[in-house]
Amino acid sequence: MVKCGASCVLGSDLGTSATKSIVLDSRGHIRGWARQEYETSRPRPGWAEQHPHDWFNAFCNTARLAIRQAAVNPEEIHAVCISGITHNAVLLDENDDVIRAAILYTDVRSQTQSDALLHEWGAEILNRTCNLLSPVWTWPQLRWIKENEPKVWRRVHHVLFPKDYVRHQITPSFLTDTIDPVGTCLYDPHRNQWIDMFCADLELSPGAWPKPTEPWSVVGTISKQTAKYIGLAPNTPVVAGTTDTAAEVFGTGALRPGQTTIKLATVGRLSTVIEDPILDPPLINYPHVNAGLWYSGTSTKFGASAFTWLRNALWDEGEDRKYDFKLMDDVASTVPPGANGVIFHPYLDGEFAPYWDPHLRADFLGIGVHHDRSHLTRAVLEGVAFSIRDAFDHSMANELSVEEIRFIGGGASSTLWAQILADVLQRELLVPEGADAAFGAALMAGVVCGMFDNNPEAINDLIRIRARFSPDTNRGKLYDDLFGIYLSASKAMTDVSHQLHHFDTYHMK
Repeated sequence: MVKCGASCVLGSDLGTSATKSIVLDSRGHIRGWARQEYETSRPRPGWAEQHPHDWFNAFCNTARLAIRQAAVNPEEIHAVCISGITHNAVLLDENDDVIRAAILYTDVRSQTQSDALLHEWGAEILNRTCNLLSPVWTWPQLRWIKENEPKVWRRVHHVLFPKDYVRHQITPSFLTDTIDPVGTCLYDPHRNQWIDMFCADLELSPGAWPKPTEPWSVVGTISKQTAKYIGLAPNTPVVAGTTDTAAEVFGTGALRPGQTTIKLATVGRLSTVIEDPILDPPLINYPHVNAGLWYSGTSTKFGASAFTWLRNALWDEGEDRKYDFKLMDDVASTVPPGANGVIFHPYLDGEFAPYWDPHLRADFLGIGVHHDRSHLTRAVLEGVAFSIRDAFDHSMANELSVEEIRFIGGGASSTLWAQILADVLQRELLVPEGADAAFGAALMAGVVCGMFDNNPEAINDLIRIRARFSPDTNRGKLYDDLFGIYLSASKAMTDVSHQLHHFDTYHMK
């Protein structure tokens, strides 16, 4: 542990669509924050890539702006911690240069590679990694590059993960934490080591893989050049950090078994704290940042990103008339629950849980002449909530004990959406103030430098619940009926989705 009289810390999170940085003081108050978006390249249907340079630039810019907004001296920030999206690999050559854009976890191009690996290794993958392989995981993504871009693959000298790449730029080290590599399905989370026989499939040098260390480890200090550029003091300690989900589980105060976090951001993510992993293939298992705990859960592929898609597709009318999400919420609130019989399946690029089907397609069903975009807008809010319930119900069927739900992410800023989700799940939702992955990363930095105690009571004293949403029984019954129709329609449309996928793929050649 770093001993200091710290007054502030810096936490940053590299999200799927943007990076956020915050300056947190010793009372748990956010003194400054900044956010910067970046583009996702989609060169073909089902493909999704981002360039690591964009992550680093976004980190530097948001850190600098957050520090400036906080109006603190560089010496008052005594530790830095970065979290980030997982399942994605940054490939570096022998000169430490990025070789290609990183394939994102939403990319489905490696389905063939995933199927082949499952055929070859079967249950061994689940038993060793506590997870079942799919194109979400890094191993099939890397095998796709190896098979389809051999010239690129021959140049690979090091593999890092997003937050590790950014951290490497400010304090060079080929390290990762003990949680992030779980997202590769090449790593044993019980032994905290790479699985040699799995890694051998990719034919990289053993030295290509980052060395794991504890998320709480201080792995270096800020270089003079970086310190001057973003407004930190030279030699400020840098913490290893962890994945965005592990950081936000910690940052919401989910520190005991049964506490659950639902994040409605780019994806809809459900995470329940448990004592031991649950080896049911659709469930995803990761170690908690606190030793002796895990979190198990699942994800829907489109969360708040479905609402963003709707805005771009139906609401924006040129640069002079940009609609914001609050206006869309206001319009959707004029429509009764159930959207007068319109249903939306948010499978805009396949679906994660509980189907793990990359070929599903989104749809609006039940549209009549009396419907307009206000009904479609409410249907999107409800459709995402149904998708979360679909995943949630499957998790509950696997004996996950959910005692409390904390609701975070961009979707949690919508009062309407929070109430819809509470009614659909028939569960109370607690909305913490400012609790996200960047907040969790800052809390970790604060623990490492001695500013905070790492126990449930002390951490939860820093987390302020700004709102509670209790379910309405009558709306819950209505949503139960509509959810049944939602499930039936999803099953009936599966074959149609697959046909449309193959049609689209063929005509994109």
